[in-house]
Amino acid sequence: MSEPLATAGTIEMRDRTPVAIRADNLIRQRLRIGDPRNPLEVAEGLKRLFPKDAGALLSEADGLAPLPSRLKPSPLRAPESAATGSELTQAIADVERDLAALTADHRLKGITAELQGWGQAIRSIVADGAAAARLALDPRARDRLFAARRQLGDYARLARMIGALTQTMTVSYRRLAQSLDQVASLILVLAGEVLAGAGVGGGRFLLSVPASELQARRDAVLLALRNLAGTTDQAYGNDQWPWGLHGFREMLRAIEVSGHLDLRALLEEPTLGKLMDELIERAAQHNVVGLRALGATAEVAVERVHRLIHIIHDRVQPEVPAVTTFLKSLQLLLDAFTASRSGYRLLFVARPPIGLAGASAFGGPDTATRRLIDLVIERGRLAELLDCHGCDCCDEDVICQILLDKLLYDTDRAIDLYTLGSDENGDEEPEWRAVAFGLLIHQFLAGGASRTEPGTQDARACLDGSCSQCAPQVGESLARVRNLLFAEKLDLATPLPLPADVDPLRPLLTHELCMQRISDQRLESLIATLAPGCVRGSRVLAELSGLIQSTILAIDANHAGCADPEVAPPPSKESSLRIFYRPPTRQPNDVFGMTVPRLRFD
Repeated sequence: MSEPLATAGTIEMRDRTPVAIRADNLIRQRLRIGDPRNPLEVAEGLKRLFPKDAGALLSEADGLAPLPSRLKPSPLRAPESAATGSELTQAIADVERDLAALTADHRLKGITAELQGWGQAIRSIVADGAAAARLALDPRARDRLFAARRQLGDYARLARMIGALTQTMTVSYRRLAQSLDQVASLILVLAGEVLAGAGVGGGRFLLSVPASELQARRDAVLLALRNLAGTTDQAYGNDQWPWGLHGFREMLRAIEVSGHLDLRALLEEPTLGKLMDELIERAAQHNVVGLRALGATAEVAVERVHRLIHIIHDRVQPEVPAVTTFLKSLQLLLDAFTASRSGYRLLFVARPPIGLAGASAFGGPDTATRRLIDLVIERGRLAELLDCHGCDCCDEDVICQILLDKLLYDTDRAIDLYTLGSDENGDEEPEWRAVAFGLLIHQFLAGGASRTEPGTQDARACLDGSCSQCAPQVGESLARVRNLLFAEKLDLATPLPLPADVDPLRPLLTHELCMQRISDQRLESLIATLAPGCVRGSRVLAELSGLIQSTILAIDANHAGCADPEVAPPPSKESSLRIFYRPPTRQPNDVFGMTVPRLRFD
């Protein structure tokens, strides 16, 4: 007798084994589809995975010989401005010429090898930064972009410093620094134009992690759910308590008691996996259509997951490691969508001020973004003034030039922080870290270094016009940069010492300045190698350190000092027991007529 045919419900129940679920997830991950049981979705996924074979089949279906021209063209990368691309090519060529001039100069024949090393490193950084700028839609590419910009700024500052310390070579080094600054600025503009060319417009949603990392986080969520529900292939041992099953049962009970019964479906792997796959599918399309669709649906889609965390949190007693792992994996996935606004200001950096009205449909630039635009404009003025300020008169003038170049470098770092900020009013950590550089400029203008570091250069003497007629204008430009960075966060009249309401921010400001001071201290051997010694490198670093230290003490008079962090592992079980250890005491004891010490533990 033949067996009766199984119903659809029976097949569904039979296929819900851990192996079948794992196979479905593998198909979803590999083919980038939502439903592995839909043949149309599977077919489309296979076509994307094997485009050459798909083109051949399409030609065969049309009755034609399989030709490569029948392949579906891949989506084009968002175009950037032709003007910016030409300017970037010209700036890179200028860097090459400046490096070649320095390397071939007979006056620098003693450090030719070091300058060739500079050339290799700079070329690699420029290539990586330009490539990352053209892929600005990808979050990791934006990270590489700002890393390249930071490194180019470091080399530009170092070139200005070595040039100030090398007689007759100041102009050549500063030309290289100017070219590096131009490349660093243009790759920032290029990234913004790529975003604008992709149609992002003035939107506020940019992914904070790439689609590949989203996939890894999704797999971590499902793995944590399997461990929690006990659907893994590994069984509990005879000496193990089923904490995972206990936690899973308590989670179900908490959801049922709360009345949010729709959340129980999220504890099933197919439902939770489908929800995450739909989001990842939009993020993995590598075009602005998927990104904008994701930005419009992500918050609604993950709202159920947020509610699940709220309902379960602190409801499972005693605490179960498997439950905590599951909740943490969910939070890690949600972070990709809640912290995704950083970088949207690139759009406004790339646009000229006259074209900002075009973003009015999206709300236009916010207060912090307008402040960033003004800061970028003022930075250009300051760089022009400093280039005409150069003077090789005496040691004090060289020190002044190095201090002013450091403040230009700090302005670039403040621009980076504002570009990566996301708060409309500029009240988040990146903008407050930028305030630290404003305080540094204020301390310089006030001549504060000479009050706390005996024997250092009086910063106010750098702007009295004795070395250059541009000095007063430099002071005015620095004051405008300082005012923009303060941005009503601090009183312009008496910002130092800081008022009491800024107490929670003191560690943040001093930490940013400490990183600068420690970074400068590492340059001592490099300066000694590349500079001829007309002005001692130790004195240069002492001047820089004095300015930063005086600013730190003005922010926090009780600051303990700057030091590199020492990363220490947590104590082991054995070392933790030392708190119960008491050293033994020795007392005499007669053994066979001999006096020997006896150990006694108190």
